[in-house]
Amino acid sequence: MSNYVIIDENGEIFLENPENKIQNPEICKEVLSNLQLNPDFTLTTLINDEIHLVEAFDFPITAHAVTVASDKVLIHTDFNLYFETQDDQWSVNAQDQFQGLTTTGAPFKLSKKAQDQLFTQCDEYDDDSFTLSGKNIMTPFYFIENKDIQKSQFWNESYRNLVQPRWDLNGPAEAFKDMLHRLKLPKSRILVLGCGAGHDAAFFAQAGHVVTGVDFSAEALQKAKKNYGHLHNLSFEQMNIFDLPQEWNFSFDVVIEHTLFCAIDPALHQKLITVWKRVLHEEGQLLSVFFTMFKRTGPPYGVTELELRALLRPHFQFLFWGRLRNSVPERLGKELFVLGKKR
Repeated sequence: MSNYVIIDENGEIFLENPENKIQNPEICKEVLSNLQLNPDFTLTTLINDEIHLVEAFDFPITAHAVTVASDKVLIHTDFNLYFETQDDQWSVNAQDQFQGLTTTGAPFKLSKKAQDQLFTQCDEYDDDSFTLSGKNIMTPFYFIENKDIQKSQFWNESYRNLVQPRWDLNGPAEAFKDMLHRLKLPKSRILVLGCGAGHDAAFFAQAGHVVTGVDFSAEALQKAKKNYGHLHNLSFEQMNIFDLPQEWNFSFDVVIEHTLFCAIDPALHQKLITVWKRVLHEEGQLLSVFFTMFKRTGPPYGVTELELRALLRPHFQFLFWGRLRNSVPERLGKELFVLGKKR
């Protein structure tokens, strides 16, 4: 599949690239009506019966009103479309915005106007639900907690029991292979947090950089050292990434992010960003791959570009921000490459 549809933060729809805006409202309706979140968490749509991968900056459908008709909760969206919602798929994010899935399988969120309107029309509401025209809808927190991922035992067992963990590409991220020659990094001190089996760390070490890989899974580091322990400019440290030594402060030129941000409790995202800033020197850079997908459970947890921008922008100046279309097939439509300079 190589066809793409882009839905930007304003809800405008483009075919293939941001210069090719779809002007025909009937095609826009077709795009929104056929949106579907698939079991592999790719977002797709149909145009003239042809499948397109969808790159949505935020939730692809914005609801401007909510009503109940014949015991069905309906949302009213752009292009005068109505969608029935799945009663058991509503949730609320950290900004207290309501989100959910339509019965067609498309992610939506309420606009502020729609949410204000909803509250004025509700029979009642509290922190966990709302009742509209007698219809009660539960609104749990968007991300579903997984306490196991905070334990090294979980990751040790994953590396011990899985021949090929699904996050392990058995090599560096495609984005790093594609971008390294373009970035023209001088010899740098590089830190790879959550380095796993060490593929990304080794890739940068083999390019001549001095690299430190950190993971709190002994099993992961055993594999990393077995594969790459011969590299003299690569070292591995076993520790919790939130307990890095103070002497590492302002010590690194580049921090590499790949499959760590998505593997921790989303409540810790801001704390992780603080760690990145702490270890980078004043001109340091973040070189990262994020999973932009609508996935409430983890690992891996998904994140929207809008959420990610809000988290990163106070701390990093964006030098590059773009979706990846040259990744491995199972990740197409779900990866974002960000290069940021510490503010």
